[in-house]
Amino acid sequence: MINQCHCPICKAPASKGCSHLAVAAEGRDFVRRCVELAHAEIPWRVLCRQRKAGEWPHEPQDFTWLETAFCEEFLKPLSSYEGMEHEWRSGPKLSQGGFWVLLWSRSPQHLWWELREEIEGKSLRVPVRAEAAPWLIWLNPR
Repeated sequence: MINQCHCPICKAPASKGCSHLAVAAEGRDFVRRCVELAHAEIPWRVLCRQRKAGEWPHEPQDFTWLETAFCEEFLKPLSSYEGMEHEWRSGPKLSQGGFWVLLWSRSPQHLWWELREEIEGKSLRVPVRAEAAPWLIWLNPR
């Protein structure tokens, strides 16, 4: 293992897996694993559909593969979030190596509850399109 990470809380090596390691997943699977562990698949799908329909109130970043963007938008605001790191892990063959994303929390279960609430809350917030008041129609004809 190259560039081995340590728990920011108890300093244990990530490979040993302390209780603060909420998830360790390959980069391409990180967002999916977080959504699964938070049991937020349905609100996540709603949120993704809103984004594709142009109802997304934020920058159009692809959270399904960009773990850093997902972390910024959904994980960092959570009180249980302690950090995210990348670690190169290798398999038995050289071609089986890849970057893994490690997510740390003092209370991983609480982190998943918070993440579910965050995703549900954002999936329920649909931006309201402001219509011109009827008496202003002559000022802004369509």
